[in-house]
Amino acid sequence: MKKHVLFIGVIFFMVFSFVAYAQATAAPERIRLGDGRTQFYSFISSSAGGTWYTMVGGAISLFNEYFEGARFSIEASGGSVENTRRLARGEVDFGIAYSSHIYEAMSGTGLFEGEPPNDNIRVVARIFISPHKFVTLQGFGITSLSDMEGRTVSLGAAGSGTSDNSRRTLRALGINVNEVEMMFSDAARALQDGHIAALGQGGAPAAGIVELAATRDIHIIPFSEEELRIMVELNPYFAPGELPAHTYQGQPEAVPVFTFSVYWIAHRDVPDQVVYESLRLAASEYGLAHLSTVHRQWATLSYSEEDENILGLVFHPGALAYWRQ
Repeated sequence: MKKHVLFIGVIFFMVFSFVAYAQATAAPERIRLGDGRTQFYSFISSSAGGTWYTMVGGAISLFNEYFEGARFSIEASGGSVENTRRLARGEVDFGIAYSSHIYEAMSGTGLFEGEPPNDNIRVVARIFISPHKFVTLQGFGITSLSDMEGRTVSLGAAGSGTSDNSRRTLRALGINVNEVEMMFSDAARALQDGHIAALGQGGAPAAGIVELAATRDIHIIPFSEEELRIMVELNPYFAPGELPAHTYQGQPEAVPVFTFSVYWIAHRDVPDQVVYESLRLAASEYGLAHLSTVHRQWATLSYSEEDENILGLVFHPGALAYWRQ
């Protein structure tokens, strides 16, 4: 008799859990924003076909399906540097950007030196923590970062955060290379054809490297402990980390690299309700399930007080209302 009761209890728990999950992930009702007049909001991303372009495309399709009174559009760009600058100027409403560029725009330092500190950028959420790495091919004679000395290296796409991070690395470590800037897919092909010796790459897994690793033996160049110490000491928005093993084919072990945070940002003038409802929809179980099918990096949408305390980032009031409720 006890076995039957236990069995019925297990079945009840499974059914209850399934119903609860189905309710939590059910499609939400449409959300009315504003006073009934349709307002338009732009969301800047990356070059067409890039990871951020795909991610933002998924987000605005979700917003446009469930919001009334607001329409979102996607804008292509060179990447984080351009996104930060254009949002700071008020040319776009939402964007994705690196922690380094947000910090420098707000403080008028680094790439934004000579410009007055900008107070227009507000953080909505941290989307993911990204690694920065350098990739070469087995047989190219490059086993350490210093081996790139004098070789031709693609930093990343012009205007991208990857290009900036690659340049920061080479300057900080005193490595002189023949610098070129190439679109990521073009750089992967150039590496395969031997036209360049290595390439810088942010994010993982990157489509171009995945395709390259399927046909050639790649080598992710590790950072030494001393190199990581230098990078973190010079850049408060970087942290020591690693590229997990098996991120790419032929990469059996984790590789030491530095990491940085990637943020969803908004202009300070975007209404609190629009930011709050956009974040609430994106971070809901239904929203995350949808966005994760677009790109898995949406799955780690989060908030951390460290973002405010260490880097001095300012969160949008609409975002804080969501995260602190």
